[in-house]
Amino acid sequence: MKEKNNKTMHTEESDAVTKQNASVFPVSVDDDRSDVERTLSDIKQEKLAESGVPAKKRNPALTALMIVFFPVTGIVFAVRKLFRKINLPLTAKMTLIYSVIFLLVLTAFTVFFIESLRKESTESMRGYMRVLMITSAVLVVVVSALYAAMVWVTGQFMLRPIRSITEKIDEVTDDNLSARLDQVDSQDELMELTNRINGMLENLEQSFVRQQNFVADASHELKTPISVIQGYSHMLTRWGKSDPKVLEEGIEAIARESENMKKLVEQLLLLARLGNFSMNVTRFNLVEVIAEIAESYKMVDFSHAIGFVRKEDAITVETDKNLLTESVRALVDNAIKYTPSGGRITIGCQMIEEHAEISVTDTGIGIKPEDLSHIFERFYRCDKARGRESGSSGLGLSIAKSIIETMGGHIDVTSDVGLGTTFVIKLY
Repeated sequence: MKEKNNKTMHTEESDAVTKQNASVFPVSVDDDRSDVERTLSDIKQEKLAESGVPAKKRNPALTALMIVFFPVTGIVFAVRKLFRKINLPLTAKMTLIYSVIFLLVLTAFTVFFIESLRKESTESMRGYMRVLMITSAVLVVVVSALYAAMVWVTGQFMLRPIRSITEKIDEVTDDNLSARLDQVDSQDELMELTNRINGMLENLEQSFVRQQNFVADASHELKTPISVIQGYSHMLTRWGKSDPKVLEEGIEAIARESENMKKLVEQLLLLARLGNFSMNVTRFNLVEVIAEIAESYKMVDFSHAIGFVRKEDAITVETDKNLLTESVRALVDNAIKYTPSGGRITIGCQMIEEHAEISVTDTGIGIKPEDLSHIFERFYRCDKARGRESGSSGLGLSIAKSIIETMGGHIDVTSDVGLGTTFVIKLY
């Protein structure tokens, strides 16, 4: 109870101190907002100063023109401010603002005209002047109404394509990316806007489809080794403890599938990083790098004859050495997987005109013409059974192509079924 009273007293004291500070230093919401705005402005100016970007300044010539044509510029600024403040459809804003401007101009001209006649009028013309003023007032109202109607109709006609664009865009969802805008019957910016939006929607649909396929394929590829590992672990739990053969088979299978899954995850992460990858560009001798790659494969692969050919002793290039090595290794690994034992794999590099070429040629099973256009797609395998048995993930060629394109290069492939395949990397 005592502790509760102490807490209550402490709270009351804090409230009293707060009230006292508030009475001594009154702070309003507007003051807080202005302080925040000033702070944000200071931060923005500091960032501009750090980045070396000068603060935006108005052109002196434009300022002089604004001063000379002050009535016009004043009207323009007023219209811009009203457009931002008034919450109405665009056609209503156009009709309201420009009709008011037209009404003011017409009224001023009418008053000026009548006043100039009144100064020179005589006693006999006073009746005529009253009729003239009434007629002028009616004409001002009628002409202003006709002008407002004309602006409204014109605005509706001009903005009809924009409303159509808005309605079509509302139809675009993640389940329906095939919606496209109708072509407008006008040779102006609206046609260009429609074409640009349709092109953007086309790119979005293709990207979304690729993403869906990638997620589905990655899930399927990861599910396979996980299922194998899970199956062998259950088998080991039931019978493997007492049977050495089952134990050895299960351990080998789990190790093999774990290694495949590790490679697959590493390749997926590499593909994900390539889009935002910052290359470490260095200057090096391409012939030495390709020769080292060929020698490393000779030391680990004794079932194929791996050779290296060159026409120059030195080819100097400027690019990311590690990424280039990764792409060439992906091509050599692919050649090894699809070349029978005793076959030959030749790695070469040469300088042709203004670009360097790296080639990987094998005497393997070759690629069918119907598969040739799909081999760089993710998870695509020409021979699915053979590819899975050899530990292929279907990502190697896709990684190689992505790396080379990131470097600004190009990769080509030619193949004859039963004779072999040749991949050529062109670095510009």
